[in-house]
Amino acid sequence: MRKILIGLSLLISGVSYGQKDSQILHNEKVVGKNLINNTEIKGTEYLFPERIHETFLDTTNGFLTVQLRGLRKEKWLSNGGNILQYDLNNKSLLWSKKIAYQTSNLQQFSNTMIFTVANKSNCLDIRTGNEIWEVKNSIYFVDPVDNIGIGYRFKTMTGYSNELEGIDLKSGDVIWKRDLNREYGWNDVFYINDSTMIVVAAGLHAININNGQGWDYNTITGKKDYTGTAAANAVGVAAGLLTGTFVMTTGHNLVRDVVSNSLVDSSFIYFASKEQLSKIDKETGGIVWEYPFPNDLASKSSIFMNDSIVFMVNFGYAFMGYRQLDFGKPFIAAFNRDTGKQKFLTIINEKKDPIFGFKVLQDEIYLVFENRIAKYSIQTGNQIIEKEFPEKDFGELKYFVGNQVYMANENDELIILPQSDTSKVFVYTNLGKTLAIDNQLNVSYMIDYDDLNIYFLHTTDLKFIAKDNQTLIIDNDGERIAEIEATTNAFLIGKTLYDKRDKSFIAIDLSEIVKNE
Repeated sequence: MRKILIGLSLLISGVSYGQKDSQILHNEKVVGKNLINNTEIKGTEYLFPERIHETFLDTTNGFLTVQLRGLRKEKWLSNGGNILQYDLNNKSLLWSKKIAYQTSNLQQFSNTMIFTVANKSNCLDIRTGNEIWEVKNSIYFVDPVDNIGIGYRFKTMTGYSNELEGIDLKSGDVIWKRDLNREYGWNDVFYINDSTMIVVAAGLHAININNGQGWDYNTITGKKDYTGTAAANAVGVAAGLLTGTFVMTTGHNLVRDVVSNSLVDSSFIYFASKEQLSKIDKETGGIVWEYPFPNDLASKSSIFMNDSIVFMVNFGYAFMGYRQLDFGKPFIAAFNRDTGKQKFLTIINEKKDPIFGFKVLQDEIYLVFENRIAKYSIQTGNQIIEKEFPEKDFGELKYFVGNQVYMANENDELIILPQSDTSKVFVYTNLGKTLAIDNQLNVSYMIDYDDLNIYFLHTTDLKFIAKDNQTLIIDNDGERIAEIEATTNAFLIGKTLYDKRDKSFIAIDLSEIVKNE
């Protein structure tokens, strides 16, 4: 599977090299226990002089790239920090470089490191930190397989243009150019084959990563000159994964993310925008069918399929910068997958009460709002039941709990929470409570956050399930294999588990436990 690294640069700043005077300590420590043979599990801890913001591990060379970023007044992230390149094998610091986080961005994959400052991207030598090449382009998507980066050309007089460039990351040479509308930002990128990706940006655009060629399906995925609810501190050019998307917005009054996810099958892409729900031929970009929406009805949405029906849940909100705002109207709808004919479209007439999440059980769809839950038929779109959940009793409802959440049963066995009782749906609140809701929307019981465990990593034979800073490793039969100090930030490369805490980075040898990786 291709790995996609996405970055997005910010505004203008200077960059300077720091001195190699950062003291990095390392020591061996006991981090857990093998529950099969009752032996200690040890790891190597690397202690850095400041809070760790981001890391990247290149296992080919054993190099650890660490971005340090402290806190101001123990609360706010500092604007500046340092990039450190550390050799884990030789326990030595190779180089350091200052970074201004409001204006700069670092992205890395394998042996290539791209450092972007304002309208320029620099390729750095991973061993020395020296600049190899520079382009007047803010690279914010990288294809690590073909070693090509793409981004919009910056022009001195007009700023960022719609001219998208493909750049050879070995040389910095521009290998192709193409116009691609960026006025509503980029919402998503995914591949439909080894060489062709789809960019979701004011529509769908097929791009051959090697030559830039491909089809375009243009539609509106935002709204310019919006004068509705103001979004304080909205960002112009920004990088973020807060909503599962990355964006390059163009103004404080631009509404973005008026778009759905993309559903892809063997031949077609299904996609909703502000204007319509569409079925697009994956190879040619041809429109198979479209269902148009009335003006100002659609917003951010989610689509899914069930046999011959495409279902759509329109949430009734969008984003301005990173700020959520009421936009469009909440509704649920169903359409024939082959023809696009509407089966039903049910508008939920609640002003300023967007849908936070949904859950489908059998022939019913549950919708969660801030202080209420409603249930509808997915056969007819008719409401079955609705119930209020007063904030003073439950807090604000947030979302439905997914299958990554585990809890211990009466036998102290870890089980998937939603599968522990399939007659219930489980809703998380901002007070740290999970409500078990029956089919009449009554609260059967409540679960404290402290009783929940998060399944975050797996191998062929093992699952890693965390609670706070402790991780339990179990096999596929639920037998407990080991307990270690590790958070949901931990990742596995080969048979070594890596984790970062505040100022430390830890490498844990799991070769006695992980057998099949």
